[in-house]
Amino acid sequence: MASTLQFTAISGAHNEDAVCYLLEIDEAKILLDCGSFADYSGEGLARLQRVARQVDAVLLSHPDMAHVGAYPLAFKQYGLTCQAYATQATHMMGALCLQDTVKTLMARQEFDLFNVRDVNAAFDNVTALQYSQPKALMRHGHIVVTAYAAGHTIGGTIWTISNGAETVLYATDFNHTREEHLRRSSVMEGTEGMLNRRLVRPTLLITSSYNALHDVAPRRARIDSFLDSVGAVVRRGGNVLIPVDSAARVLEIAYILNEWWPRERSRRDTHALCLLGTCSRKIRSFAQSLVGWMAPSVEGHMSDRDTKPFDLRYVSILQSMEDLHRRLRGDTRSRGRPRRAVVLAPMDTLDMGFSQELLLRWAGDKKNAVILPQRGPPGSLARSLFTRWHDRTQRGRPAGTPMHMESPVRLSRARVPLTVKKRVPLEGKELEAWRAQEQRRREQEAARDAQLQRNRDMLDDDASSGSEDEADAKVAEVAADVFSEIDLETERLLSGQSFDLLVRGRGTVRGLSTAGLSYCMFPFHEKNRRIDDYGEIYDPDTYAIKVDANDVDMMLDIEASEEESDDEAPAHPTKPIVEQRNLHISCQLSYVDLEGLVSGNSLRNIIVNLIPKRVVIVHGSANSTRALVNYCRDPAVQLTKDVFAPALGEILNVSSGINAYQVRIADALFKHIPMATVRGNSVGFLSGRIRYAQDAQVPTLDAADAEGLDNEWVPPVAVGDPRLSTLRSALEKHGITTRFDSDAALICNEIVAIRRTTSARTSSDCFRILGTPSQDFYRIRSLVNHYLVTL
Repeated sequence: MASTLQFTAISGAHNEDAVCYLLEIDEAKILLDCGSFADYSGEGLARLQRVARQVDAVLLSHPDMAHVGAYPLAFKQYGLTCQAYATQATHMMGALCLQDTVKTLMARQEFDLFNVRDVNAAFDNVTALQYSQPKALMRHGHIVVTAYAAGHTIGGTIWTISNGAETVLYATDFNHTREEHLRRSSVMEGTEGMLNRRLVRPTLLITSSYNALHDVAPRRARIDSFLDSVGAVVRRGGNVLIPVDSAARVLEIAYILNEWWPRERSRRDTHALCLLGTCSRKIRSFAQSLVGWMAPSVEGHMSDRDTKPFDLRYVSILQSMEDLHRRLRGDTRSRGRPRRAVVLAPMDTLDMGFSQELLLRWAGDKKNAVILPQRGPPGSLARSLFTRWHDRTQRGRPAGTPMHMESPVRLSRARVPLTVKKRVPLEGKELEAWRAQEQRRREQEAARDAQLQRNRDMLDDDASSGSEDEADAKVAEVAADVFSEIDLETERLLSGQSFDLLVRGRGTVRGLSTAGLSYCMFPFHEKNRRIDDYGEIYDPDTYAIKVDANDVDMMLDIEASEEESDDEAPAHPTKPIVEQRNLHISCQLSYVDLEGLVSGNSLRNIIVNLIPKRVVIVHGSANSTRALVNYCRDPAVQLTKDVFAPALGEILNVSSGINAYQVRIADALFKHIPMATVRGNSVGFLSGRIRYAQDAQVPTLDAADAEGLDNEWVPPVAVGDPRLSTLRSALEKHGITTRFDSDAALICNEIVAIRRTTSARTSSDCFRILGTPSQDFYRIRSLVNHYLVTL
């Protein structure tokens, strides 16, 4: 039967917002990514909340906010508790990205949507996969998802979602070229620029138009321009701020700078190369454990120098502004003079975190520079600065042409409005009121805990002192039932609603007398000893060594202390404040594309060569989406015309209409099928009769009766790879001279032409051989038939 495919854009359609889409395959609902930027606002979250409880599986593609930012929020508050799937690297680095974001938000404002523990709980629900590992969904075993390398980020994923004969290819953010620490996307195969045959001809292709109008210079030229910009600022004694994300693209930029930094000793004496972030230590530690997900050259390059893989030995790992100040103090290397710095600082938006704080400090000095390695999310300060740089340097350039890597610009007399949110220490009366409130709270908690523990110990001793007797066992059960009554009475006592202390009660509970347990006395209790066959029963907590809170940092490892203090209140009381400022930017501003995404021209070529049956275009500005849709629908482009660009919230029916039926082939028939191997698969032709058994749900294809089935002639079917480029290689191995003419026809021995067309009968690709009958004609036709498999 035919599968039903429906696609809904929850967020990230006709704009560059965070991505989140809902794919429905029959009864299964699959959420493709769950992204949100750090502001956690917009209608996308409301749409996500409406469908979260109905989702059967979540697929996470990249470890950045645009793809996983809303997952802890949806897991905690929206009921998105179904199984999630991601690669191991995305699982680890995605959790780290959100931990850094949560800590940054809590350090500047009241943020209570979720905390670090909620992030850990959400990612504990993620099933970690390897590349090319098929995984059947838990609730719908007939649907299989497979992760392929996407490039762009460590563990970045292109997903295939298979259901019988139909395959959905979800490839929004990928990079078809190799980078310094990442291998290229699995879309490409081998070294000849060929596409991966396992990903070709999907039923539905879901891709992004983010770079449809954005072509870039070659990767090596962009890296050289980036390093030249950093080197120029270092030589004139300025500071360099590079805003980066928390755990994704920061690895590529840090690796590039770490390899470049030791080439000149002078900059090592005057400047410090720093990675400043609340989770920067974990970033390096996790990256070292994920070397297997990086390019093979990373591990090989490090092994030549006898160092740890991805050790970033020239990058100082810092976690606070105090660490940065200590690192920049004068030392013997700098001859007592304060040092300058090249700092990689989250967040890439420049709206909060260390990147915003450093921008406020360094923007007014003409020696300093801000280098943007990405355009930044829409509406952010980073995007605003990129727009100013683009308008200044790329004015008058036609769309779709590579950007000129101009010299850095100065935004003279530029005033950028900026909202600064931060926490300041309490002072004066506010501090005294806070201390008094904390003292009252601690006293109430201590009194409540002591009273509850005393009452529980009293009943526990009486219930367990005669445990050898059956009657005492019943009393122990009764004692357990009155614990809640004790808690209630104690709460009333501590709150001032009652002035009577419950020592022992008289009466009956569940029909059993408690007279033996009841007596009145002064409220003091001596705990009875509990003895069993092996001696006295003791409480280990009684003999535990109490550790002074001041010595905790000396006994715990750095990582463990970080985890313990993730959600603890700050040592000094603070309050959030909001300031509106006009930022005067006198420093240099430049942009170098290090986003690691496929360029517009390459994206168009890949879409055409994937030969999808339907295309859905999302995640791009309105102009880029419109441009890519128009290109795909161009009659001159050999591509399906079923191209869609859904609006936000629109339910799009993208069913293919292919009828797939499941039958069982009888053993007697299967033994006589002549099989041939095509692309690693066994194919064959057979004819039979469908039989339905009364007790079987799947029909059986059995051998046909000679009398009941007409033996009509069936035209032969050629099965193979209808690509002229591979056919050309096969013909040249047999001494046939070949070339392509202007009409993309393959000319053989200058007398035979082979064209690739579409069969009117089967609507599939086929070869058409044109030429005058001759010895060469029949020889070439024989080689083509041998190249294909005839059934």
